[in-house]
Amino acid sequence: MELTHTMRIAISYITGLIGGLLFTFIHLPIPWILGPLLAILLSKTFFNFKGESSLNLRNFAFSITGIQIGGTFTAATIDLVLPYLLPYSLLTIVLIAISLYNGYLLTKWIKVDVPTSMLGSVPGGLSVIIALSGSVNANTALVTIFHTIRLMTVLFIIPFLATHLFTSSNTDTTIGLLTGDSATQGPLWTIVILAFVYGLGLLLQERIPAAFVIIPMLIVASFQIIDYPLYHLPNYFFIFAQLSIGIYLGFSVSLKDIVKAGRYCGYYFALTIILIAISFGLGYLFSLITPVDLVTAILSLAPGGLIEMALTAESVGGDPSIVGSLQMIRMLMIVLVLPFGLKVLLPKIDKRKDKETDN
Repeated sequence: MELTHTMRIAISYITGLIGGLLFTFIHLPIPWILGPLLAILLSKTFFNFKGESSLNLRNFAFSITGIQIGGTFTAATIDLVLPYLLPYSLLTIVLIAISLYNGYLLTKWIKVDVPTSMLGSVPGGLSVIIALSGSVNANTALVTIFHTIRLMTVLFIIPFLATHLFTSSNTDTTIGLLTGDSATQGPLWTIVILAFVYGLGLLLQERIPAAFVIIPMLIVASFQIIDYPLYHLPNYFFIFAQLSIGIYLGFSVSLKDIVKAGRYCGYYFALTIILIAISFGLGYLFSLITPVDLVTAILSLAPGGLIEMALTAESVGGDPSIVGSLQMIRMLMIVLVLPFGLKVLLPKIDKRKDKETDN
């Protein structure tokens, strides 16, 4: 019997739910993202898996998570973040520059062209980098694989390290919800505003990077800052959102694609480990030159996604609103500034290599 689209999605959610419950039971970090991710990935790889992901549910989940992160903001958050913009931006530029240089150096030892290697080493902005790869004559398939390696490595290593390095024995890290029950509950009618922010994200998704996360986060944060409480969605909405994101990520990566890259995978895995170590070092430096606590500083500079790092910050006692704000700045720098920088830099590197070849 041919399975319908709805049935395939249901199979995916049942599989993801099992993975999330298992990760919750054994107390692994951000279980409702990493559990479904691994469950879907293994099911695709080793079984005749008939599941399917839903773009609409993914977008809805991103909006719910944006609402979740926005709900952690207060009027004090702006006062806290503004003084950090300059040092954070400088450290982020250093991190991106190091990642690009490492990608360039790697081309001296392996047979990967410079644009592909540099784009495959950038800490984030996968969709934009893949789109950019065609315009700079990079190998899009390899760029995707290298970013898949980075994504998998970051998602499993950073939450694990953060949980074991920074979580006290009394902290509950099994769910990692950002909205506390003690917050003031807003009127029921404000659900209309929450629906509106999703619609706005839908309308502007082609114009604003990560619109489904950023727009809800900024609008809900604005209401929080002016101290006008919105209706707090039940916790199971946030669990569903994390489950949906984990399922989406599970379908986005493939062990078969990683195997296709052969021995190159090891090099880019090593680059990611180096990048994580450097980001931890820069995070430590950030905590020394600003009043930001160590865990918040490290997760703000970690080469992971806005959502995952904000959720990790909440689960280990960091400040998810600061992490979300600063990660958004890093993402915007990668999305808006890096493409122009690479289009200027790569032709110069090509000319330099041509001169070296002629000599």
